[in-house]
Amino acid sequence: MYRFYLLLFSWLISAGTAWAQSNADCNSAMDICEKKTYQINKAGGEGKDTREADFISCFMNGDNHGQAEENSTWIRFEIAQKGTLGFAITPHRIRDDIDFVVYRLGPDGTCQSKKIVRCMAAGDTEESALTSDCMGRTGLRDGETESSEDAGCADIGDNAWLSPLRVEKGEKYLLLVSNVTSRGPGFSIDFYGTAMLPCDKKPTPKPDKPKPPKPEPKPKVEKPATPPVVIATPPPTTIGNRAVKVTNEVKVKSRDLKLTISDSQVEDGDIVSIFLDDKKVIDRAYLRSKPKSYQITIPDDNREHYLTIFADDFGQAEINTAKIVISDGQSEQVINLLAGRDSQESVKVVLQ
Repeated sequence: MYRFYLLLFSWLISAGTAWAQSNADCNSAMDICEKKTYQINKAGGEGKDTREADFISCFMNGDNHGQAEENSTWIRFEIAQKGTLGFAITPHRIRDDIDFVVYRLGPDGTCQSKKIVRCMAAGDTEESALTSDCMGRTGLRDGETESSEDAGCADIGDNAWLSPLRVEKGEKYLLLVSNVTSRGPGFSIDFYGTAMLPCDKKPTPKPDKPKPPKPEPKPKVEKPATPPVVIATPPPTTIGNRAVKVTNEVKVKSRDLKLTISDSQVEDGDIVSIFLDDKKVIDRAYLRSKPKSYQITIPDDNREHYLTIFADDFGQAEINTAKIVISDGQSEQVINLLAGRDSQESVKVVLQ
């Protein structure tokens, strides 16, 4: 009887060891060949080789001092068509902290040639598992930009996600998933992206629907050209209780005009305003010997408008004398306008 219990105990120990070592080493990694959801029911121990994930950079500030392998599962896959590849890992025990490392294998495809391309060690306390950004689901997802997260969750922006992989045809990868919280509970992992693994089925393209025939174009009926209607704006009669007298007419080819204003005689402190029809467009311009330019735009309601000078200050001597150069971008026209206490001069502007 004693021997029976001894044999039973030895079998249980060996069975537990075998369960703990399942896919727990790089050389015994689980091979997958299509993007889908995989269930890993149990994870325990570090496998036979306990040194194959030592001194991993993003784990160096953690409690294990660089050891990334704890209750580990290794997964191997090869790329059949280039694109992006991501995955989402969901722990079976919601309070467990899941970390992972993604390796790209060298041309020989052996574990000795693996190179880290993604490293996730972020985590938090079990008490904060339901609220911390560094706990719960983890993996590679669109929108993330970082390729590594150190242990803990102390830095601003820390979370449990890294950026997706951009992979090429023929590349081989290894994924190490570790449950650093508890021994036993497993996880599910869902792969997605535009890249394809060898067993992925290419989506069947939908047949193009036949396009309906285009209707015959209707013959165009030429309408007789309608001559433009020229709407005349009546000239202003008074501005500021002062009579307005139209003394000049200019023709322009653009609604956008540049007015360059200066004193046509001696600079003596004259100040004037310029009105376009009944609206002030230049307020209190000092008339100096050196010209000053202003931009105005003629409204598009009609083709005839009036520019009127109005004296605000007569300076040392009346009347105000202004030299105005009107430019439409193609030509310049010079006019002189006077402004006194009783009357102001105006110029008719015709848009051709």
